[in-house]
Amino acid sequence: MRWLRRHQTAILLVTLVVVTWGALWLVYDYRSPVSQFLRGVGTVQLEGWSAYDLNTQCVRLEATNEAPVTTEQNAAVVAQKAHPDAYIRQVLLVSYRDTCKGGDAKIAWAVAFSWPIDSYAPLPTGAPPRAIVLVDANTGKIIANHAERQPAPTPS
Repeated sequence: MRWLRRHQTAILLVTLVVVTWGALWLVYDYRSPVSQFLRGVGTVQLEGWSAYDLNTQCVRLEATNEAPVTTEQNAAVVAQKAHPDAYIRQVLLVSYRDTCKGGDAKIAWAVAFSWPIDSYAPLPTGAPPRAIVLVDANTGKIIANHAERQPAPTPS
């Protein structure tokens, strides 16, 4: 009977270790669906960019109630200068925080870009080029600019 109790204790300990390891994986591993969901809670959806995509660029966008100094149109003009061949897909007023450097959140205009299909060769992955430009909503200056698979500029 004593041997059976020790055996049950060992099984219980092994089960606790496995369950703990599995729970840690679900919460902390970036590939886990639970982790991806938790990282996306509270973030703003931007057309063409998932919360995971923005996280890999050290960008966290959240909703804001603050009033901007600059207008959406001014932010679009400033952002368009960074990618003149692209077209604007969406402009949102957000609270921006750099997750790699830390620091305080800033109110910003997030401008999502895409390129016309005829301006780049089809990619083997099928993913079109895209970019996001963050314009400070108070100063009107570019805070961050992230582009992926950007096509070569067209010759003039």
